Amino acid sequence: DMISWEDDPNTPRAKMSCGHAITPETLTTYCESLLSAGKYIFKCPYISPTGGYCGKEWTYLEVRRLAVLTPDEKKQFETKISDNYLRKGMGIQECPKCHSLCERINKKHKRVVCPLCSASDGVEFHFCWHCLHQWVGGGIEKCGTTSCSGEDPRLKILRDCKKKTIVGVHGCPAVRACLKCGMLIEHEKACKHMACVCGQKFCFICLK
Repeated sequence: DMISWEDDPNTPRAKMSCGHAITPETLTTYCESLLSAGKYIFKCPYISPTGGYCGKEWTYLEVRRLAVLTPDEKKQFETKISDNYLRKGMGIQECPKCHSLCERINKKHKRVVCPLCSASDGVEFHFCWHCLHQWVGGGIEKCGTTSCSGEDPRLKILRDCKKKTIVGVHGCPAVRACLKCGMLIEHEKACKHMACVCGQKFCFICLK
């Protein structure tokens, strides 16, 4: 286990999409700690002996499956993810340096300034709205972090998700984003009517 260092060969482990292994219990605890810290994106915390950080994103769909969450835990996770995402949607993000909440004045801007860090350091501290790394360079479109796509990571999931047939309609995406809070919802049952934990109800086929 990459977090608890549990090495009992009889202890079941989940192999994540990045290739690193973790016990379901540790995975649940780790993700709960991220949600409590206001995050809604899960990233692999593995650090190699040479100091290399994995940082690959795990989707909630993957975490939900491999952490073996109970129905109550699923509801708690989804509610917290929704709340954290809504906070970001309102133009508020946590500074990666001082962890204070920073407001994004213009929702089109990817580059955000932290007033608290800027005041204490005497020089403006900028970070990327999407990857939350310090902004490097003078550009306004690319933050300088090679792993940052410059877009909400949920968009890639929506683009690449598999297609399925729902109540006779072929080619429907298996994953949709809630119209209200943006949380990703995977279609599992035959019914086309969906209800998000935020209270929004919509049709999985036409999104109305």
